[in-house]
Amino acid sequence: MHIAICDDNIADRKHLERLLQRESDRRKDTAGILYIDSYGNVDALTKSPMIYDLFFIDMTGLPPHGMETALLLRDMGVVAPIVLCTSSIRYEDYAKPPVELLYIDKPFKPEELTNIVNKVDALKKKAAPTIEVRDDLNTYYIYEDDFIYAYPDGYRTKIVLKNGRVIMQLGTLQELIPVLQPFDCFLLLGKKYVVNYNHIEKIERTYVLLSDHSKVPLSFGDKKRINEFKQ
Repeated sequence: MHIAICDDNIADRKHLERLLQRESDRRKDTAGILYIDSYGNVDALTKSPMIYDLFFIDMTGLPPHGMETALLLRDMGVVAPIVLCTSSIRYEDYAKPPVELLYIDKPFKPEELTNIVNKVDALKKKAAPTIEVRDDLNTYYIYEDDFIYAYPDGYRTKIVLKNGRVIMQLGTLQELIPVLQPFDCFLLLGKKYVVNYNHIEKIERTYVLLSDHSKVPLSFGDKKRINEFKQ
């Protein structure tokens, strides 16, 4: 499991590192090693946040503070559990549903950290598989149901997600198709559109209407392929 700590209090940051390292030592015989990266500022944390399975955050100095950092990570597409560590700021008071976050008080209690790591480990083992895509700056892990459709846009591939987000995938549509093959809901339409069948709302004579109200044109034989796909 890969864990990120982001805390502008160096003493607290080092203390949490030590506690998590002890937790890792207890798990090494069961292949439960924890890989821990520690950051003192948000810019460094957000360089490659998608590699982490768990975050511990407490930023109380210059903006963004901890809650703002957590929301920034969610906006970037991070789905991993985020734990806000309460010290001088009570982050629950800044909570903005429906963003799901966890909270823990300082000073840290080893048994509470163990419980959090156990829960995240269990979630990780039963998590649905994700689709890995990249743009210029970040790597994203997308759940199958969140992916509506994709199509070429110059030398890139535009991927449209259920939450309205658009990712400009590096590479061509043909390079994306093999990444989608393990999932059984994607089909090629209009010769240059990959569509999630589960997001098709209506089939018209010349296009399909998707759940985000987009219209994808149909080429000859596409309707037959859609009907065969349903069976």
